[in-house]
Amino acid sequence: MEPFGAPTKFKEKIMGYPVDIKTVNITTATTTTIHGGAARILGLSWVVPTNVAAGTITVNDNTTALWIVNTPATNVTANVGPVTGKIMLPGTGIRATTSLKVTNVAVTHVTVYYG
Repeated sequence: MEPFGAPTKFKEKIMGYPVDIKTVNITTATTTTIHGGAARILGLSWVVPTNVAAGTITVNDNTTALWIVNTPATNVTANVGPVTGKIMLPGTGIRATTSLKVTNVAVTHVTVYYG
């Protein structure tokens, strides 16, 4: 038995994501092509400013919805301040095999993390 802090005889394995992680910022309510080929969505972050209706962020494989995030309204009495949010998907995310697109409805700032 080796004393505490003594070197071990196994190789340390450093885990990481198998590809470069890229980002795209979306600042208008539109459908944006994130990557024109197979890609994996790894996460989203967003800001809903004050006085904006409820919206959605839809992640698509070309025209097929893969994931929908509902965002709250900030123009109602119960919620009149800006709202931020983020979701980072575990593992290697969700795969779009044809073309990774994101449709932004009402949210003014969305950052897409993909690889």
